Amino acid sequence: MERDWARLGDAIRRDRKAAGMSQEELGAALDVSRATVQAIERGVAFKKLTPTHRAAAAHFRWTPDSLDAVLAGGEPAYMNADQRAATFIANTEGAPPVDLPLRIKTALADGPLLDATVLTLPGDDDDDPDAQMVVIVKGREGATPEQVRRALLRWEKTEAQLRRSGPEQATSEGGAEK
Repeated sequence: MERDWARLGDAIRRDRKAAGMSQEELGAALDVSRATVQAIERGVAFKKLTPTHRAAAAHFRWTPDSLDAVLAGGEPAYMNADQRAATFIANTEGAPPVDLPLRIKTALADGPLLDATVLTLPGDDDDDPDAQMVVIVKGREGATPEQVRRALLRWEKTEAQLRRSGPEQATSEGGAEK
């Protein structure tokens, strides 16, 4: 069966723009060049899916089978909160323990994991990222499904604002402890 690489490129471009990201920003988030993002968005054909395709799909929270679905003419499906949490946990199992402050360890132990993301903070010259911000969203212990749903909706709005804002705003507004 013929794979529709142009359709995949369009889907990635559409999600990048919906996230308010430039090609440079997506490249930084995926640790690839802008030229690589451009090639994918133009629909350059590859022999097989690459780690960059998979990273883009994960970045936009597509389900694992979405890449093949889009290449076959379909649309990407997006992970729900439970799928995102399971993916996060699966990707962090066996990771070496991190030396975190006690208040962070305590916060991580309380309540269900709702989501997690990594935001790249560009360097001074906007060429190479200097750092990344890891955001872990925890729900309140004993929250009802409706409360969890509302919390996830609030988080999605907050995350979109963080991704749209410049690095100064992301660190001063979104990264400040509350």
